Amino acid sequence: MKGKFFLFPTNINQWQPINLIPDQYTADNLYDYIDGNAEVYRSLGVKEVFAYRWSRPKEADIIVDIFDMGDSNGAYGAYHNDIRDQKEIGIGAESEYMNNSLAFWKSKYFICITGMGDSHELNQTILELGKCIDRQIPDKGNPPKIIHVLPDKGLMKSHIHYFKDFNLLNVHYFISNENILGIDNGCEGVLVRYSLPESQEQFNVIIIKYPKKERAKIIAKNLKEILEQSKEFPTQEKASGIWEFKSILIHQKKNYLILIIDWQKKEIGDLYLNQIINKIE
Repeated sequence: MKGKFFLFPTNINQWQPINLIPDQYTADNLYDYIDGNAEVYRSLGVKEVFAYRWSRPKEADIIVDIFDMGDSNGAYGAYHNDIRDQKEIGIGAESEYMNNSLAFWKSKYFICITGMGDSHELNQTILELGKCIDRQIPDKGNPPKIIHVLPDKGLMKSHIHYFKDFNLLNVHYFISNENILGIDNGCEGVLVRYSLPESQEQFNVIIIKYPKKERAKIIAKNLKEILEQSKEFPTQEKASGIWEFKSILIHQKKNYLILIIDWQKKEIGDLYLNQIINKIE
């Protein structure tokens, strides 16, 4: 790297950079570049985005987007905003490779490289570009600490979503039209899915860390009251304002709120709740 810019060779398999100095965007003008997902990156703390374009005559272009997310938590969250169930390629801290695209995160960066077509040489060039960026980031970075309180057994690693914003959680798992979980500045959370085929169980877990224990305690109490009151409303009225679930466990431990949702056997829900409680320091 030179300053905040990444360095690239002038030619990779005859693809050449159109702009060695990238187009640059911040949280304030990211909508000008990304129409759909800009709010996702903004909610996770994006600082800058560096956009490069590579071209080769008679071949499809390659887009290289490098997101400076401010820290590895934001980079992890940006990467895991999508379901990650494709091939791991061993680049960065985690990576996913498909026919004409590569996504990975490392340190404070989330990188997305996309070919606008599909060919063997284009795909090889995408990998070379990814490796080139990877080599220039010395620190691998760590997943958010909240991830470590998750039990391993049955965890669907393709369905992990880290968030700092209620709206982002709502995108992946609808909770309510209102921020009844009180997620605001200083909060972080994770939504994960578990699958236990031997028990014929699939369920969701939401864990939220608040700045203070008192805040978590109040939210847990209020949530139990809201859910109790919601039983009095007709289904069609309730569905428009709060999520439907088959079963739920709500627990507060220190400054954490834990929700175990849609388990079929209560002993399974209790087991995972206790494991999470024991992992919280």
